Amino acid sequence: MPDETTRPDETTRRKAEHVAVALGRDVAAPQMASWADVRLIHRALPEVDLDEIDLSVEFLGRRLRAPLVISSLTGGHPDVAAINARLAAAAEANGLAMGVGSQRAAVVTPGLAETYAVVRERAPTAFLMANIGAPQLIAQERRPPFTLAEARAAVEMIRADALIVHLNYLQEAAQPEGDGRARGVLDALRVIVAGANVPVMAKETGAGISFEQARELVGAGVTAIDVGGAGGSSMAAMEAHRARDRGDDAAAALGELFRDWGIPTPISVVETRAASAEVAIVATGGVRSGLDVARAIALGATAAAMGFPFLRAASEGEDALRALIDQTLLELRTAMWLAGCASVAALRGAPVVVGGETRAWLEPRGFEDELRMAARRGR
Repeated sequence: MPDETTRPDETTRRKAEHVAVALGRDVAAPQMASWADVRLIHRALPEVDLDEIDLSVEFLGRRLRAPLVISSLTGGHPDVAAINARLAAAAEANGLAMGVGSQRAAVVTPGLAETYAVVRERAPTAFLMANIGAPQLIAQERRPPFTLAEARAAVEMIRADALIVHLNYLQEAAQPEGDGRARGVLDALRVIVAGANVPVMAKETGAGISFEQARELVGAGVTAIDVGGAGGSSMAAMEAHRARDRGDDAAAALGELFRDWGIPTPISVVETRAASAEVAIVATGGVRSGLDVARAIALGATAAAMGFPFLRAASEGEDALRALIDQTLLELRTAMWLAGCASVAALRGAPVVVGGETRAWLEPRGFEDELRMAARRGR
């Protein structure tokens, strides 16, 4: 458990501030996610009926009704419990997977566990993912590392089907109270993977995953990787707003400078798939439509996730949340129909053409073969 130098209210307050900033300030990354660089090939004769299209997908041993994940968002403050409850109810109703926000707050302050546990209450059969931070797996300046027992407690807190270990070093760098130690995290991750008793997914939080890092994560034993690429909300921008509110000009300037840092999501998907043909890939970062979901899957993702759109809709109410999901799945189904894909598996094998900045990045990195294969699939 954290030592006496850790202030439990610090983490709890930060949770509420993150939600308030995300909903009330501009935290978008300046660079786009580049989804428009990815084009599915139109089929003038789809040879499949629209109502035949099957959106279901296998994900970490479970069958989801659609390849859409409610990204890890919040928890850890009484004011956000209602948001988690709405998101969980939507996951249950639509057969989606859902992750909770970092459970560090409930480890520090056990009384906050209910703000996370409510998701299992509202989603008794949905695929739920617990969440802890990679920086907290090693000793930091003000506190000892999370133990394997605490990681298991996070899983038990929501009776999770999997455990997310989030990689948020860009956020830690920009955060006034951020943790600055990283040496030894990969070894610590191996310990968690070996003893968690559920599948473990490594999740970036807005800066993307490269081929090299994906290979290291797969080597550590993770079952899935959420690439969390650049192009959606910027955690550096979020921390810049928080720092400015505190009068910390140096931290605010740092957050603004690194607001567009990272690897865009489509690139991260290609590089991660090149690193491993077996690991499940979740594409998060700037996903704003069902067409983006289709593009991600065609590039090799298992599923795609959205964060901010779900947070905004859940804050507005159940009707807004239902409308968002219905529209996204309609868009996905339409993209699959026009590409002649009756299933998600077929979509994953559909040909795509990749251009623009995405191609300009991937070609010098040595992924010309992957781009050629993507264009030729389905012939």
